[in-house]
Amino acid sequence: MASVVSYNGGLKRIEFSLVPNGARKSVRLGHVNSKIADSWCAKIEAMIADKLANRPHDAELSSWLGGLDESMLARLRAGGLADGVGLSQVTLKEFMDRFFNAHPGKDSTRVSYGNVRRNLEEFLGAQRLVSSISAADADDWRAWLDHHEKLSTPTISRRVIAARTMWRKAIRWKLAAENPFVGVKAGKQENDARKMFVPHKTIGNIIAHAPDTEWKVIIALARYGGLRCPSEIYALKWTDIDWEQGTIRVSSIKTQHHEGHSERTVPLFPELRGHLLKLFDEAEPGSSYVITKNRLESENLRTRFEEIIKSAAEKQWPRLFQNLRASRETELMRKFDLATVCKWIGNSPAVAAKHYAMSIDLNADFERASVKGPPPQQAQQNAQQSPASSECRGMTSEPTESLETSETKGLGDDSQKLSTADQSDEWAIQGSNLRPQVCDTCALAN
Repeated sequence: MASVVSYNGGLKRIEFSLVPNGARKSVRLGHVNSKIADSWCAKIEAMIADKLANRPHDAELSSWLGGLDESMLARLRAGGLADGVGLSQVTLKEFMDRFFNAHPGKDSTRVSYGNVRRNLEEFLGAQRLVSSISAADADDWRAWLDHHEKLSTPTISRRVIAARTMWRKAIRWKLAAENPFVGVKAGKQENDARKMFVPHKTIGNIIAHAPDTEWKVIIALARYGGLRCPSEIYALKWTDIDWEQGTIRVSSIKTQHHEGHSERTVPLFPELRGHLLKLFDEAEPGSSYVITKNRLESENLRTRFEEIIKSAAEKQWPRLFQNLRASRETELMRKFDLATVCKWIGNSPAVAAKHYAMSIDLNADFERASVKGPPPQQAQQNAQQSPASSECRGMTSEPTESLETSETKGLGDDSQKLSTADQSDEWAIQGSNLRPQVCDTCALAN
């Protein structure tokens, strides 16, 4: 399977194939004597045999590989050999512990990445060496998420992308030679079937059934202000509201790590002002945050909101708070330009178009946008049947006044008459002076 090749006056390389009659690969050795070249050839053949048998290298070969420098190991890896050799021998569990310690992140992010960790350790094994996880393992893991875990395509997509992000850090930390999740099909992250526009009538009924003013404000801020719930709503302070200027300063926890996106200014929409004023009147003196009583119920916020929807006898929609925010952005985009709306809502035009924009009433919009009328053939037939049609044999068009112009008037009988073309132009100019002559048949028909 492997052989020594000499070239360029003494340089040597090992040529080999990983499978019989497969594509030939090579490892350059440089200027070495034949004994060293033959030793390399034997070692490479042993590595190929172990790889085909899916077995670990013996102690002697492993020791030899461990003594190679990184440049030679890189040449072997480029040829499909020595995967994981020279890398830190760290288990998947150890890597995950290190990753989470190095990236505290927000609670919601840790929960999301925690689900990815749980799936990886359950399928691959917590004691599996990171360096041994291959592209085939990554493909099998993705299929397992689909067929065994029965996860939706958007959820699978997010977890594949998260795993890909984790392994970029593993490569940087010299725990893996390549990212096995590169090339794994992620799939669409958005699910149009879970988008739903929540109309004013529905949300008004739900607000009416809210147990207190704070809950009315929470719902109104999500639906009419487009604030993220709970992070942006819980961060809102009374000092953020400028009643005189009609603005609300929103602290964006989700995007604060991006320069210039730590906060944004939102109009104090008319739908919000009344609810906020009432809550302000009820607030305890010295209160800092807009939401106070329900701040400690963030874990049960969704459950409590579901109960309010049920008490209002309304049908629950997917992505409860997300669709409230998306509904607001959708209707704002019908009144204001996209760039302005995105600054108010706090996302990019690409994200807005992909994850937020919805059709409120496609049929009604289509009716408003279309122009209706008879087809061309019918229009022509109608014209042919019209009494004023030029095809009517008994009809002529004559000017009610003389066609004399200032140039011909007063020249006498010898003046040159206007040509047919000139008369046509003159009629076009004096169109208001044309009097149609209708034939007797058409007159009777009328």
